[in-house]
Amino acid sequence: MGEQSSSADTPLWSVVELDQFHTPEQTQASQWRRSLRSISSWLGGKNDTEQQVKNESELRKLPEVRLSHLVPPIDWAPAASALTQQLESLQAPVTFFITTPYSGHDAVVTHWAEKQSVACLPPPTLSELAEGGTQWVERCAHHRQWAVPALQRYFLRHTQGIQGIREFLERALSGRLGQGVIGCDSWTYAYLQQVIGIDGAPVYTLQSIEGEQLARYFAEIAAHGGQPPPVYSTRTGKQVLADSTAKRDKNEKHPNQELQRLAAHCRGHIGIAWHYWRERLREPTAGDKEALWMFDAHAEAELSTNTGDKATLVLHALLIHGGLDDHSLGKVLPFSHHEALNARLALQRKGIISSYEGRWQVAPLSHASVRQLLQSRNYLVDPL
Repeated sequence: MGEQSSSADTPLWSVVELDQFHTPEQTQASQWRRSLRSISSWLGGKNDTEQQVKNESELRKLPEVRLSHLVPPIDWAPAASALTQQLESLQAPVTFFITTPYSGHDAVVTHWAEKQSVACLPPPTLSELAEGGTQWVERCAHHRQWAVPALQRYFLRHTQGIQGIREFLERALSGRLGQGVIGCDSWTYAYLQQVIGIDGAPVYTLQSIEGEQLARYFAEIAAHGGQPPPVYSTRTGKQVLADSTAKRDKNEKHPNQELQRLAAHCRGHIGIAWHYWRERLREPTAGDKEALWMFDAHAEAELSTNTGDKATLVLHALLIHGGLDDHSLGKVLPFSHHEALNARLALQRKGIISSYEGRWQVAPLSHASVRQLLQSRNYLVDPL
């Protein structure tokens, strides 16, 4: 699963086997830049911000109505259709579809299940997980076909909290529960593969995207059948969403350099790139209000190299569970609930984590930095 090139003509919604996944071009260079910024922050007390041709003081965030029009929620239906094609010839008892956080595995599997008239199995309650009960597994035994959109909701990382999912996966993988499709966070998948062992089941994911594909996608969702508004980079002043009718230098390897940087920074995950795009779009405080700017600074949501051990453990716990509330977070960490809460509050103040649907999660714009930090400290990381 190394770094490879991808044609601009590659379909945006390409579902591939896990071992066929590769990161976008320039991903390694993006990691080096992130490491250098982190070291600069540690040595100098602040990030070494790149030179900008357009100052942030000259720009402002878009009104929510306009932003929602230009960057609507991702429609995961095409990804579900691509998954359907992959599943047509499979006879395995269980097939996994995994993505990184914010990248749609739950929505894709839910959409697939609705189209196929397949029941989605409800997750166990928190009390069932806390007590180590397996009664919820029995409730799953009454379906010939079934789907689990978000497997990360079916366990907690402690002795009792792992019992139910161990029983469920053993039955499912043996075929005793019929045939199922499981949507799973990539971090959860890595953890369960290590502690339970789920080798042998087919695993699919979304292929990474390159800058050209991002440019096409962002232009399409903003255009609504017409021409997208011009968008410029604050770092270079160049147009990010190039006019599709404009002539292009055939020798230029990456005509969308800024979006290639974004694709590499996000490791090719469209869900995370979507959050960056939505968060970074700006309009001028004066002058041409039609022209938009992409505030091109990836360093804001990044961790420093001196992040403490407790904060690191909190981040890892949040990732492998796909987010946790404060009560559950205290149950899966090797220190007191009070210490867990203090570490969570500190990360929240820095914008590294945020609340989503009642759970604390690593914020989309922090995911790349957190993953790199965990990998540098030899924590278990996801395969994507």
